[in-house]
Amino acid sequence: HLCGLRERLDKGQTILEEEMECAFGDGKPVPLSVSASKIVNEEGDFVGNIVILRDLGEVRSLQEEIRRKEKLAAVGSLAAGIAHEIRNPLSSIKGLATYFGNKFAETDEDKESAGVMVREVDRLNRVISELLEFARPSELKLKQANISQLLEHSVRLVQQDAKSNNIELNFSASDDLPSVLLDPDRFSQALLNLYLNAIQAMDEGGVLSVKSTLGEEGEIKIEIADTGRGIYPEDLNKIFDPYFTTKTKGTGLGLAIVHKIIEAHGGDIKIRSIPEKGTVFTISIPVNGNELSERGDNES
Repeated sequence: HLCGLRERLDKGQTILEEEMECAFGDGKPVPLSVSASKIVNEEGDFVGNIVILRDLGEVRSLQEEIRRKEKLAAVGSLAAGIAHEIRNPLSSIKGLATYFGNKFAETDEDKESAGVMVREVDRLNRVISELLEFARPSELKLKQANISQLLEHSVRLVQQDAKSNNIELNFSASDDLPSVLLDPDRFSQALLNLYLNAIQAMDEGGVLSVKSTLGEEGEIKIEIADTGRGIYPEDLNKIFDPYFTTKTKGTGLGLAIVHKIIEAHGGDIKIRSIPEKGTVFTISIPVNGNELSERGDNES
């Protein structure tokens, strides 16, 4: 029904670059810029309607990405300062807790209390370390890497975790994948974060699948899929935000760091998920690394 424009056109209204969302068939609504007008001939007789629809999906996506980067830059700058201020007194607290803990007998409840203090300080230190890692600029040590070998190695690192959680691991890689310019350590860190995230989402076991293929535009695509509890639609847009987490014990920085690492490599990461069915993360990495190489030289 022309996105609800027919009635307005019948009244002789002219619509100029009006933003609206229109659904086509059973698909989800598409953001559009709409211009529409009646067409009349020289005698003033109605000939027809002209409707111009401009897809704003990519524009909206870019606007959202800019807003996200601005927010992350502000959070990162604030976080770095706070983290340094917190770390110094934490070291003193841990030292004193360790000192007093050593003054009690092994069976003394106070010794156990001191041990709890030390463990909690260590936990806070881990959170702060993640915060600092998120806040600091990504410095990549770039080198040509075989992506299939890197993926195979990273999957082996979580085999024991998967086995102990009754999770089946499936790995497949295309034979024709070219080498890629990347930082193997940082990229592996991102992959491991995604694997462990998937394992934690499968409380009662399941399947973790990792596969890589060559995309239509020559980019390398890595798909990490699980059969876990999934993510609700209202949470999908927030999943890469710092300190957003759906886990009771999560810090909410893991996926934010993953996003930052992938972005630093000139790639992107997308997510699709069905609650109670599972989640799929798709990473796209460009093969042409000229621009990335220059960026790595400048940062180092």
